[in-house]
Amino acid sequence: MAIIYNPNKKIFNLHTLHTTYQMQVDSLGYLLHLYYGDKTNSPMDYVLTYADRGFSGNPYAAGMDRAYSLDALPQEYPSIGTGDYRNIALNIKNEKGVESADLLFKSYEIRSGKYQLQGLPAVWADKEEAQTLEIVLADENAQVEVHLLYGVLEENDVITRSVQIKNMGTGQITIEKAAAACLDFVQGDFDVLRFYGKHAMERNLERTPLGHGTIAFGSRRGTSSHQYNPAVILAEKGTTETAGSCYGMLFVYSGNFSCEAEKDQFNQTRLLLGLNEELFSYPLAEGETFTVPEVILSYSADGLSALSQQYHNCIRNHVCRSKYVHMQRPVLINSWESSRNTAAPIIPRSARLLAIAPSVAAKLTDSASTSRSTATRSVVMR
Repeated sequence: MAIIYNPNKKIFNLHTLHTTYQMQVDSLGYLLHLYYGDKTNSPMDYVLTYADRGFSGNPYAAGMDRAYSLDALPQEYPSIGTGDYRNIALNIKNEKGVESADLLFKSYEIRSGKYQLQGLPAVWADKEEAQTLEIVLADENAQVEVHLLYGVLEENDVITRSVQIKNMGTGQITIEKAAAACLDFVQGDFDVLRFYGKHAMERNLERTPLGHGTIAFGSRRGTSSHQYNPAVILAEKGTTETAGSCYGMLFVYSGNFSCEAEKDQFNQTRLLLGLNEELFSYPLAEGETFTVPEVILSYSADGLSALSQQYHNCIRNHVCRSKYVHMQRPVLINSWESSRNTAAPIIPRSARLLAIAPSVAAKLTDSASTSRSTATRSVVMR
């Protein structure tokens, strides 16, 4: 099975052919991220360390335990108002203007097949090809539930993530920020790989060392745009096309997006990808649900080329639905310029101007007819 829950340690294991993703519900009910990397059957909760860290807030549930701070612990879906001063995945505001979401574990469900997102593009898979894990986090005071959706495509070395935010109360809440996925690393020295571009020069690779602070990019154009592609790679220093560890995130959405990569004061790394909080403020009435578009995660221990191939396989076999996915495509003739027919209204005027030379006008008219005939054939072939 691709998804296994260890009730003794409260650890969720998501296994693909070559990778493992782990998270744990701790003693206070917070969902902590443990591990994403090479496949393992060992519990990875030893990566968690607890120390009295100055100026790092402590949640109310921790009481006087100054060694417990969400400002230093790796989390699965960090939210505002918990004492975590790093970049957050979720910001919710209630009717009184209070911005807080103290999300604690409530329940989980493991089921066969891949979850579906109504009205949104997403990875699809047959029932026997994937499993779904749904984890419900809740803030009882704010009366909000957050459903974390994980789709595991074992043979493709891919894990998908999406989030559904539900208003369980009687008043309106407003979503001010919502990421689809967060990855926390307690150690590591990384480069951020992103793709920028412009008209006629799309998708250029830029590789930037991640220092302390935040590297952020995205789109506020209403589209994901060719200026910045909604994808990011976090690669360990020295990773090449054929060697080294790298993590990919791909946002399956063509609207505004935001990606944030941060190294904090303790040299920990956080990677977020989701909706752009600029120009975004979504009211949610009683009983309503908001769905965040999907992110496709993949990890490679064999360099960037293997990561690219994993994404190619996933998108070709589990995103594209064309009948031509696995067959030879017909020839497409690019006729958009020749079929604009801009010469047609010009020729008669030219003929009138050249009335003194009827033979020349006749030649121009014949040429225009030939051009229109060629354009028509091109359109039919297209």
